[in-house]
Amino acid sequence: MTETNGWSGSVALLLASSTGGVGQHVRSVARGLVAAGATVLVCGPAATQEQFDFTGVGARFEPVEIPASPTPADARAVLALRRALAAARVDVVHAHGLRAGLVAVLARPSAPLIVTWHNAVLVGGLRGGASRLVERVVARGVRVALGASTDLVERAAALGAA
Repeated sequence: MTETNGWSGSVALLLASSTGGVGQHVRSVARGLVAAGATVLVCGPAATQEQFDFTGVGARFEPVEIPASPTPADARAVLALRRALAAARVDVVHAHGLRAGLVAVLARPSAPLIVTWHNAVLVGGLRGGASRLVERVVARGVRVALGASTDLVERAAALGAA
């Protein structure tokens, strides 16, 4: 369960395509926040709602189609997230993973943005270079960066994240 110390605000959780760990983690965080009294909005691909049933733990869900890899469709995801956040008026936005983090940074939410880094960039070449650029954009665009491991926290901090 997530401890909120009596805080009962509203949180938007954002994730990109997921079939495993990140989706399960977001569902767990949503469950804990709802149980602690927070209002939770989960934004992500419709397939994630079908697989992880965020509404089943008391969260609201808004589809924001963020594929696993960057595409020109990311602009639509940014607009969809802006609309969802404007309608929900959340106190905190918490994106999970670099793909969701990038969409959140580009959406420029008025609420503080937290991004949890779940995976390291391991690819090289053009795709690796693009991923390292995404890391820098996300690191510099967030209020707080968290990491699933110490090396991810150190990477985010080295790129300028708080």
